[in-house]
Amino acid sequence: MKWWYNEPLLISAVQCKFEDDDSWTLNEYVAKAGFNTEQLLHLTAKGHMAYYNEEAHGKKLDEYLQQSRKLNIREIIYYNTHCLTPDIIKEHPDWQQLKRDGTPIPAYNIYALNCVNGGWFDDFAKNIEQLCKHDIDGIFLDGPVMREVGCYCDTCQKIFKERFGKSIYDATHMELQTMRVDSVTEYIKKTNKIVKSINPNILLYLNNSALRPDITGSNSRKVEPYVDMLGAEGGFIRADHKTSLWAVSSKAKHLETVAKGKPRVTFVLGNQSALAYYMHNPVETTILYAQSFANGANVWYGMSGSASQFKDSEGSKASIGFNRFVAEHKDLFQQSNSVANVALLWSQETANNYSSSVEQSDFTAEKAASFKERGDHYTELMSFYDMLAREHIQFDIIDEISVLENLEKYRLIILPNCACLSDQTAEALKRYVKAGGNLCSTFDTGFYDEQGRFSTEPKLSELQGVESVEGLVKYPSNGTAYQRRSDCDWLFKDIKPEVLPNPLLSVKCIPTEQSQVVSVSLDPMTSVYTALPDKGFPGIILNQCGKGNSVYFTGNIGICYADRSHPDFSKMIRNIVSYYASPMVETDCLGSVEMVLRKQEDRYLLHLINLTGEMTRPMNRIVPLQNIHICVQVPDGLSVSAIRGGKVLEPLIKENELSFTLSQLNDYEVVVMTTK
Repeated sequence: MKWWYNEPLLISAVQCKFEDDDSWTLNEYVAKAGFNTEQLLHLTAKGHMAYYNEEAHGKKLDEYLQQSRKLNIREIIYYNTHCLTPDIIKEHPDWQQLKRDGTPIPAYNIYALNCVNGGWFDDFAKNIEQLCKHDIDGIFLDGPVMREVGCYCDTCQKIFKERFGKSIYDATHMELQTMRVDSVTEYIKKTNKIVKSINPNILLYLNNSALRPDITGSNSRKVEPYVDMLGAEGGFIRADHKTSLWAVSSKAKHLETVAKGKPRVTFVLGNQSALAYYMHNPVETTILYAQSFANGANVWYGMSGSASQFKDSEGSKASIGFNRFVAEHKDLFQQSNSVANVALLWSQETANNYSSSVEQSDFTAEKAASFKERGDHYTELMSFYDMLAREHIQFDIIDEISVLENLEKYRLIILPNCACLSDQTAEALKRYVKAGGNLCSTFDTGFYDEQGRFSTEPKLSELQGVESVEGLVKYPSNGTAYQRRSDCDWLFKDIKPEVLPNPLLSVKCIPTEQSQVVSVSLDPMTSVYTALPDKGFPGIILNQCGKGNSVYFTGNIGICYADRSHPDFSKMIRNIVSYYASPMVETDCLGSVEMVLRKQEDRYLLHLINLTGEMTRPMNRIVPLQNIHICVQVPDGLSVSAIRGGKVLEPLIKENELSFTLSQLNDYEVVVMTTK
């Protein structure tokens, strides 16, 4: 087994080289802060940029490696592969990515993006080959990147012409996207071949994309075969009122799906993102660490300033404390698996070819159309994430590849405005439902093909119980949009109002005779102070198809929830999960406590992350909680204990169910349930 599987990785990443001595950084910060691995940038850096050159860096790298070996610190060498400094540009102007008008594509206002297809790679390949002959443990590639505008340099023009038989200036949106993704993938593939031919024990990884469109050309699914670990910037956050509570957790869940059993890591930036010299407080630092490890990923902890500036900051001290906790309990953070029976679908094709708040883009003529108004897949997905997490539902984030591979473990799959689906994905979902699976979908899920072209018939209409679609209804404002629910006991359990808010965008459709309309979206009101309309159209449709079932929300309720966080929406989602999937964790705890249940060979681990702050970000203080009642669906015959200060009271084991009371939850707790 490769070394990167042996223990949880605690990776230090000092992201600059200014006044600090390299040996001081290693001896006084990295080693003393409890890290077992370093992503080494400062040795070869000028400011925040670092490349490798054998003549300039080879000798001092060997000397540094000798020091780190004595301290039992593994070394992963950082290599900037996405931008060029002014001195490099001056010497090699032909290495730059060029816009359509022939001007360079800037990076960070002071650099330029390098082209992954040009002469840059030849120089990079030579340096990587020489680097791999040293006693290093790994290589981290910061990039490569090929932005969504495409590159129009001479090399890219030639490659495009050879592949597509026409000028790149006549390229379609899909052709440019294919060119970008394939170019970045080929870069990683060739790098992998060089590295592994010299030393297969060198870990190779890069900054993968997660839960975003392929705006950089780096598609995690495409590059996965050529890397040993997958990582993403889940912990690069601003900690403001717009920051999701689940920023790290969501990325870690997605990476687990893509990684196919390989290790994952989330990058936790010690300073606030975009504030390079202002560190996170200890509360935020602890949350970011805990969410990564709780969701099965390792932690990379970086700082954009010199270590001597921030090693004694309160945030840095919190990272050191968590490092030591993980080192003391390595076994708890070894390989574990999700036990979720609910899945939330991230649609890469929708993110690329429909619309997403991660990266808004104009639609080219070829992606024509349909509804003038579009939903927002990413916001819809994160709203469902919030509802599920606050109800303590155990769930995974899957993608279209997962749908084609295996869905047997899931009793319910949620499609949040997954507008763009291929025929293959749609057929796989149909087989899943007809065989007994359950589906929940929203708005125009399946109304487009994988390239963003409007479909003549919604691809999942058979499952959704839709006979035909008449068009789109857009409401003027929140106060003009309502729906009237029926008496469906299980779906509207604990929901008292008969009239609920309605999303501002809804599909107006005709249901099939076999389906059941359980909520009617009322026609738009002309004013917030007029009488409720008498007429409307289907708002929620229940349908049975084969042995399985579908719940179809004709509106984009995730967007509506993102705007107002209507608690009755969250209750509906909880009721759907309870009815079709049976929750694996039930508790009276606040929704601001994240609970993640995972399984190792002979035990279950329940991670509890307390996000109960003072209703602001950054969170400056966590409110401790007492006497939390928890019921977990696990096999009987377990012993149970907590390891971070809480006490397990009144444990009761019966018929594959363990119930207990946790005496206190401070910031983070792990409850260990071991087979007797």
